[in-house]
Amino acid sequence: MQQQTRPRPTDEQLKTSSLYLRIVLLLMLATLLASSLPLPWKAAAAAIALVTAVVSIVGLIKVVRAGLPGTFRITFVLGLIAAGFFLLTSLAQIVFWPVTADFEACTSAAVTQSAQEACTKDYSDRLMQYNKMFNPQD
Repeated sequence: MQQQTRPRPTDEQLKTSSLYLRIVLLLMLATLLASSLPLPWKAAAAAIALVTAVVSIVGLIKVVRAGLPGTFRITFVLGLIAAGFFLLTSLAQIVFWPVTADFEACTSAAVTQSAQEACTKDYSDRLMQYNKMFNPQD
């Protein structure tokens, strides 16, 4: 019986994959930072998350073709999942732009805990109004 072994990845393949991995991690950090900005800039998080997803897919393809260890694969998959999460979250905030903008204005002006809670309650109520509009109950 002959055992087939994969050829060892070249140094160039390792360097390329490591570069893609660093780029994905930096893009994830940029997405996280952009998602915490106030609303006009928060829209950039969706674009950065989309770029992160594309780079994660390209990096995953390169890693699989090169036969690199599983930690590379897992990291790119986790980057893809995180990018998808940030993308969906950012898109939801963009879709509900007026509600989110009012919530951010309210929380930035709120000084006390009860004022913060009132802002959160108003935000939840307004989002539930959208839910009832799209999902009416008898």
